[in-house]
Amino acid sequence: MKKGYYHFVGIYLSIYGALGMMLPLLGPYLKSIGMTGVQVGTITSSATIVSIIANPFWGARYHHSHNKKRMVLMLCIAAMLLGFTLSRIDEYWLFLAAYAVLFFFHTPVTPLFDALTLERQYPFGAIRKYGALGFAGGVFIAGQVAQRMGLPVIFSLFILGYLVGILLLILVIRQANQDKRQEAQLHHQEHPGQSKQLNYLSLLKNKKVVALLISGFFMYGPSLAHNTYFGFLYQEVGGSVAGIGLAFLLMAGSEAPMMAYVHKFSEKFTLERILLISMILSSLRFFWYGTSPSPALLMGTFFLQGIINGIFLIEFVHYITKQVEPALIGMTMTLYQAISSNMSTILCQFAGGILLDYLGSAAVYTFFGAFNLIGILCYLGFGLHK
Repeated sequence: MKKGYYHFVGIYLSIYGALGMMLPLLGPYLKSIGMTGVQVGTITSSATIVSIIANPFWGARYHHSHNKKRMVLMLCIAAMLLGFTLSRIDEYWLFLAAYAVLFFFHTPVTPLFDALTLERQYPFGAIRKYGALGFAGGVFIAGQVAQRMGLPVIFSLFILGYLVGILLLILVIRQANQDKRQEAQLHHQEHPGQSKQLNYLSLLKNKKVVALLISGFFMYGPSLAHNTYFGFLYQEVGGSVAGIGLAFLLMAGSEAPMMAYVHKFSEKFTLERILLISMILSSLRFFWYGTSPSPALLMGTFFLQGIINGIFLIEFVHYITKQVEPALIGMTMTLYQAISSNMSTILCQFAGGILLDYLGSAAVYTFFGAFNLIGILCYLGFGLHK
């Protein structure tokens, strides 16, 4: 195994664990301090608006940075420090501002870690599965702790997860500094002379990249907004706060085995077709959630998320990054995060908040299913399944 591999495993576990300990329970927390569904949707979606600016901004700096890992470290430290402020704010406008600033530093962290992983040629599916495990474990821990200590504890848990990730990244940086020759080789690979002329315009001239970004737009938003609105659905049909944690543990935990072995399915059925299968399953799953199934059924079908996300989150990255040269991987990751993920999530979070207030959580998931269906039609229309 390549040097630093297990440090990266720990980073994925801790950073995604931090997200799992805050994001799924953020909606119920905001409700508990008196905010409406529209305010919840506005907070989460407005923070994602900032992400549209932050991802290309930090992606361009990452592309030209002489010390990429140190830049990512600074982002992690800023996100952790800003996490301290959220638990001390209960005023809507102040929380909205603080959450948006937090996301300016946090949102590039995960795509840039993915870029570091791909650039160092670690097996992406094998290492990314630990992010799924971290998120699953984080939600379960947060659900159990919040049941006993109250929902505000999710912010302390978020800070703790980030702190562990920061310490591990410091070890990665020190290890790299001890091996000057290896670092010089990596620096040469990350900064070939011709890469200076490449920019986001180069990516947007690539028709297949644009087609993938459009298709991904209709898939990622519901998948990420689901982390906010599943808690409402689960409680609306009779589930408990602790049950939300257990459900996310099972759902997100089931992603890891699929992520580890998805390459075998891609080899058999092709990457393009296996992605289409996951997209169809995602749309059907959200339409079914829109029928308000019982907590037992929601819990019992946890494996659907494992199949869908285990395929899509890995193979979409492989599909889009194989369309560009290695020097552009970092910028590609942040661009797809900004367009396919963040812009889509803004719409889904905001629309979800409105639907939640007026029609209930079942309507939110019916909307998610329809949104995914548009993504499937785009994917087929662009011929991306071939």
